[in-house]
Amino acid sequence: MFEHKHHPRVKKEAHLHGESGTHHHDHRATERKLLRVVIVLTFVMMVAEIVWGILSNSLALLSDAFHMLTHFGALAVSLLSIEMAVRMNHRDKTFGYWRVEILSALFNGLTLLPIIGFIVYRAYLRLVHPETVIVSQMFVVAVIGLIVNLICALILSGVSREDFNIRSAFLHMIGDTASSVGVVLAAVIIHFTNWYFLDPMVSVLIAAVILFWSIGLIRESVNILLESVPKGINIKEVKEAILDIPEVKDTHDLHIWQITSLMYALTAHVAVENIPIAETRSIMEKINRILDERFHITHANIQFEPHLPAYDRHGEGSAEESPSHPVSKEESL
Repeated sequence: MFEHKHHPRVKKEAHLHGESGTHHHDHRATERKLLRVVIVLTFVMMVAEIVWGILSNSLALLSDAFHMLTHFGALAVSLLSIEMAVRMNHRDKTFGYWRVEILSALFNGLTLLPIIGFIVYRAYLRLVHPETVIVSQMFVVAVIGLIVNLICALILSGVSREDFNIRSAFLHMIGDTASSVGVVLAAVIIHFTNWYFLDPMVSVLIAAVILFWSIGLIRESVNILLESVPKGINIKEVKEAILDIPEVKDTHDLHIWQITSLMYALTAHVAVENIPIAETRSIMEKINRILDERFHITHANIQFEPHLPAYDRHGEGSAEESPSHPVSKEESL
C-alpha cells in the first residue's frame, strides 16, 4: 500500500499548515470587522430595549431585549471563536481551532432554550393577570429596534451563506427582526383596541421563532461534531465520480466529514493497477479535481493500493459499510 496526501488550493488548509492564504485571510478579516459593527449596534439597542421595556411595562419589548441579549452573547462568542482560529498557535492541533466555530454555533443554539422557557412563563403570568403598557414608548423603541436589526441582518447576509458560524449569528438576527415586527404590530393594535393581551401573545410568538431557529442550529452543529456526511453531499455520488476515472478499479473505506464552514475532508482507499507510485500522480490530480469542482471537497487523503480482482468486495463505500465490502468498478458497471 502507498499513500498520497493532497492539500489543494490554499483555503482554510493553508492556515492549518502555516501557509499564506490571502483570499481566506481577507475573508476572515472582513468577518471580524462586520461582527464588531453588529456587536456594537446590538449592544446599544439591547440596552435601549431593556430600559424602555421596563419603563413602558411591555413584556414583548423586554422579551425582544432578552432575545437580543442572547444574540449579543452569541455574536461575542462568534467573534472570539474566529479570533482563536486565526491567531492562536495550534502546533498540537492539526486542524487548528476551526471546530471552535461549531462549538460556538452549538452554544448559541443551546442558550436560546432557557430564554424560550422564561418568555413563555412570563407570558402565561401576563395572560392570567393582564397589565397595561405605555404603547407610545413601546412603539417607538420597537421601530428603532426593527431598523437596527434590518441593518445588522444586511451587514451579515453577505457572509452568512458561506460561514456556518456567521450564519448562526445571522439567524439570531433574523429572529430579532421578526420579534421587532411583532412588537411593532402589537403596539399599533393595542393603541386602537386596548387589547393588552397582545403584548404577552407576541412574546409567545417570539419564543416560537427562537425555538424554530435554535433547533435547526443545534441539529446541524451536532451533525458536524459527529462527523456526519456534510449537508448537500451524497457519498454514493462521490464514490461513483471516483469510479468514473478510467484508472480507478475500486474504492472503499470512503469517509467524508466537515471540519467547519466550507472545509470538507475526505479519506478513501483507491485500488489501481499495480503500478509505480510515481504514476499515481496523474490519477491523484484527476480525483482532486473532481472532488473540488463537483463536491467542494478540498482536503483529501487518498491511499492507493494494488487492484486484486480476486478479493473484490461489495458495498456502498460509506463510513457505515463493513470494511470488507466495497464495490468494485467492474461490478458497479
